[in-house]
Amino acid sequence: MPGDSTTNLGALSRLTPDHVLGAARLVHRGRVYDLGQELSERVPQGAPGAFTPFSFTWRTTPEECARDGHAHEFAAETITGALHVSTHIDGLAHVSAEGRIFGGASVSEVRRDRGFSSHGMETVPPIIGRGLLLDVAGVLGMDALPDGYEVTVDDLRRTLDAGGLTIRSGDVVCVRTGKSREYLADPVAYQAGQPGVGPDAAIWLHEQGMAVLGTDTTGTEPLPFPDERRTTHRAMLVDRGVHLIENLALDEAARDGVTEGMLVCLPLKINGATGSWVRPVLLC
Repeated sequence: MPGDSTTNLGALSRLTPDHVLGAARLVHRGRVYDLGQELSERVPQGAPGAFTPFSFTWRTTPEECARDGHAHEFAAETITGALHVSTHIDGLAHVSAEGRIFGGASVSEVRRDRGFSSHGMETVPPIIGRGLLLDVAGVLGMDALPDGYEVTVDDLRRTLDAGGLTIRSGDVVCVRTGKSREYLADPVAYQAGQPGVGPDAAIWLHEQGMAVLGTDTTGTEPLPFPDERRTTHRAMLVDRGVHLIENLALDEAARDGVTEGMLVCLPLKINGATGSWVRPVLLC
């Protein structure tokens, strides 16, 4: 997609003030659903070798302060780890195709030693809008879709019809597959394979007006990839400028029958980064 990659927000341009106001009108009960997963050393850490595992170490402790004779004691930690583990959002520079990212810029021109000069996470605005929770697994009568299952356009239509929903321009669409039940219970199984939203279904959602796609899986689409030459990541991030939110916790809201609300997701403004840890909430 052509455009100035330093200012082109992609599908986030669909989050207009009118859309935000409409989302705010969906809050009636004051209920807040936390859609973020735990971030720690015990969570799934991504494909081995591809991501730096999360780690937590102490930098300063109260005991050290007291031992050094300070009257004021405090604690401070150091954390390291990939921004693409736990609940996170993919930036538009996260994936490239034929050497180019969304907007057409060449990776060799915009990737620097300290991040990307285009589409770094510092350019991503707060995401506030109507959130749709599409419980595909529930509508299909399953606790969880099997690994490798590709969510289709027909699955999405059926789920929308079951909830009496239509997609509006600017919507953040969150697809529940049920995979998140393994997130802490069996991280190895969670990483080994997953169901997901296929590229045809994701493209259809974008054509209906979707601004952001979220899933309760670690990689959005079925994994392992059915076809590495045609992935949902490329179709969304590179070709259409649609951010992906992964590892969402959707089970509680789905159990309560929630299908829509006001979604708030605030990416960290990490200069040049390809993603950010997030803690989205759904208000209804």
